Amino acid sequence: MPPQVLRLPLLRSQAETPSVTTFRFDLGGRTIDYRPGQYALVKLDQVQDPRGPQRQFTLSSSPTEDGFVAITTRLTGSPFKERLAALRAGEEAELRAAMGVFTLENGRPAVMLAGGIGITPFRSMIRYAADRGLDLPLALLYSCRTPDEIAFKTELDEVARTHRNLRLMYTVTRPDRSSAAWDGRTGRFGAREVRDAANGLGQALYYVCGSGAMVDGATRMLAEELRIAPDDVRSEDFPGY
Repeated sequence: MPPQVLRLPLLRSQAETPSVTTFRFDLGGRTIDYRPGQYALVKLDQVQDPRGPQRQFTLSSSPTEDGFVAITTRLTGSPFKERLAALRAGEEAELRAAMGVFTLENGRPAVMLAGGIGITPFRSMIRYAADRGLDLPLALLYSCRTPDEIAFKTELDEVARTHRNLRLMYTVTRPDRSSAAWDGRTGRFGAREVRDAANGLGQALYYVCGSGAMVDGATRMLAEELRIAPDDVRSEDFPGY
């Protein structure tokens, strides 16, 4: 099905962490047909950016959430991101959606490896699985630099409390660079942590999302240390625009 092109007004924006914000766009009774994990091309008016007026963003919302679609992004200070951050309720953006094949596949357990803003497709997938009541074991390993940069933590913790199929593992690589207290795991997750998270899940699919360096390192670890077959790995890397 070809992507839809809609001009949608901003419903509201919400800070998830000091540097990450979610933008919800009002569907106004319309619908967008998408699968959890897919992305949209977002085009803004009045943007003076050498890279142009549009960017790709994962839809961090779930198809189970009615009335809106959402994107979640790190605000990097680029002209495009500054214009996005300046949007007020009612201002419109053009969304071309949905695209991409990095999507939740029903029927097989999932081990999700997220680095930083790479959490966005997994938020969509986990919300979808929880809302649909899917009998699908999920394990999320989520690494951030500091504890205050863990996006969606309150929501993810609540889903894990109410849905036995979700396992969560957070790790922080720079706890000393935040005023927020942290007594959890530190450092990057490696083969041992992934093996522990996947224990008992059966023939799982492995999803990897984050920066290019994170995705390269994680997929190499899956292949070389855990001997995961390439056909059992899905990956998507996010550019830092």
